[in-house]
Amino acid sequence: MFNSANLFRMMSEMILVLLGGLLVWGGLNFDHRYFDARWPSWVFIGAVIVFSGVRALMKTRQAARNAQRTTSRVGGVSMVIVGLTMLGLVFVQFRWVGMALAVAGGIVVIRGLVSAALSLRTD
Repeated sequence: MFNSANLFRMMSEMILVLLGGLLVWGGLNFDHRYFDARWPSWVFIGAVIVFSGVRALMKTRQAARNAQRTTSRVGGVSMVIVGLTMLGLVFVQFRWVGMALAVAGGIVVIRGLVSAALSLRTD
């Protein structure tokens, strides 16, 4: 039987799937007039995402159950990859920025689906 904590976790991961889909859509419909990847704030956000991903990976040792530990690892690894992708936008040619954003959104969508499936597991 599912408990309310698992269902709430699954719903929050579905919100992440929608957010990743929005990032994919924004990356595929990229317009250079509204975006500059070399802004210091964009680099700061990428660094914060990498830091929080590494922090989530470090906390996986404290997770008690296997499903929670796997979910934390999936979340941490995906945040590190998305953060590095965002930091890498500084070095990418401008015509590839939209595709890089779409890839980052795809990683978030995959992370949300995997974590939602793992959150519904009952151990």
